[in-house]
Amino acid sequence: MQVAVGAVVRRGKDILLVRDGDDWALPGGAVADGEPLLDRVAAEAGYAGVIAERLLWVARYRAGGRRYEMIGFEVTGVGPHRGGGEWVEVGEAARRLAAMWFAPIREPAVAYLTGRARVATLWSWPDLGGEPDTVPSVSAA
Repeated sequence: MQVAVGAVVRRGKDILLVRDGDDWALPGGAVADGEPLLDRVAAEAGYAGVIAERLLWVARYRAGGRRYEMIGFEVTGVGPHRGGGEWVEVGEAARRLAAMWFAPIREPAVAYLTGRARVATLWSWPDLGGEPDTVPSVSAA
């Protein structure tokens, strides 16, 4: 199974977004075997470290015969922010993330930021082209 992590990093009412090609994304990425999950977030967010405040979601899907799990946290940065990215207001962050092509990041992130999903929601895609199953259920957009 390939594991990836993404994080909502807050500074007051703003959220840190980073560029992922033409899309905006949450800091994070694929996690190498043996790498601590939050080290990936800290490196991309530009902090010496991060502290997990809460688990936001787990998104599971299959592609190319392989299983994937994307884990989303809300974190607090440790030390001065030395990274790139852009701090944007929560509504603007949700708008930018809604334009992202990749559903296992886009759907949980936007649902959480807009208050439609609770913390620790499990998202499962039986088919990446279809709708996900969620536990607990997520309210419609």
